[in-house]
Amino acid sequence: MTRISPYKYLPLEIWRNLLVLAVIFHAARARLARLSDMGTRTPSVRSVLDRLALAAREASRDGAGDEDEDEDAIVSKAVKAWDVDLASVLGGKTLEPEARQLLTEVRHLVSYCVAHDPFQMLFEAIEAKTQEVYGEAWRPAMLSVAHINSHPRPGAQAETDPYAVTALTPWPPNAGKTEIELLVYCDKFGPAAFAAVPMLLTHECVCHVPARQDKAKNDSLFAEGFMDWAAYHFFHEWAGVMDPDLAPAARTHAKGLIHVLTQHELGKEAAARLRGHEAAEALFSWFERECGLPYDEVGPRVARLAVELNQVDSSIEMKDYFVSMLDLPFPPELGELLRDWVAGEIDARQLFAAASSSFSLNRQPS
Repeated sequence: MTRISPYKYLPLEIWRNLLVLAVIFHAARARLARLSDMGTRTPSVRSVLDRLALAAREASRDGAGDEDEDEDAIVSKAVKAWDVDLASVLGGKTLEPEARQLLTEVRHLVSYCVAHDPFQMLFEAIEAKTQEVYGEAWRPAMLSVAHINSHPRPGAQAETDPYAVTALTPWPPNAGKTEIELLVYCDKFGPAAFAAVPMLLTHECVCHVPARQDKAKNDSLFAEGFMDWAAYHFFHEWAGVMDPDLAPAARTHAKGLIHVLTQHELGKEAAARLRGHEAAEALFSWFERECGLPYDEVGPRVARLAVELNQVDSSIEMKDYFVSMLDLPFPPELGELLRDWVAGEIDARQLFAAASSSFSLNRQPS
């Protein structure tokens, strides 16, 4: 592997530190949900994860000035150091049986790890699935990884918010390749944060890369709420196909991340995300009741409408206003338009244009 950082915003030593953690978490992905859970509630497992963080730092620091050591050597050094720690812990007589079984299984899985880039691997799989959904409307995208100096939500506690990672898509999109930035607080990058990365990347790909709108808006009911519901829907559909071993942890922590991001103390952005999710659930219920759609067809229908509306070139305020109308009971005119869309008599652009014209004549979007 290369002896330089593959990401322009990530210094080599930090990249190597992060790579070690990501490679090990990826190797242990079949036990990642349990490792994260027990790392929170079981001191012995928490200690083992702390020792992993130390092994990663020391290996990346030791190799920082050695031009002969590449990433394979750095990862191998860290894995061997951590294996010594694991052997010591497993040799103890007071280790809890559940922790012993977990750490034995993790040790076995990690012994087969390979020094590849898990972030790029996850991104490529998610981008391919999203491109299938958007077709010709898809914008080519690339992944960038950068280090941030603190948790993305200041004051967060590891027990309730272990997701020391976030992502963003700079606006406006690049004419060549849209750049998705994965921002990682390396000092607190644990198994839960790694398991949340696929959902973060899915949100950026589904919600933002192919979006047609006038500007970015972090408290958008549509872009951060309604579209996020669609991203969550697609992610649950894709997870088992993209990586069956990672899927249980990824799905668990996708749900955990959404719970964190809709907490009231986070302010307008959390409120918009929650309101957008509620609008999607209202539409879900309406499709079931008013259109008689079977349950297993309703989720894909809501997600499909979200994707089609995301391709409509319009102001984000008007899209937010459309979402604000999805509050039961729907206005009769909106219900008729939705029925026409379900029947295939109008497309999403016609639906959006007619709804915007009918309901915004005497009211400005908020």
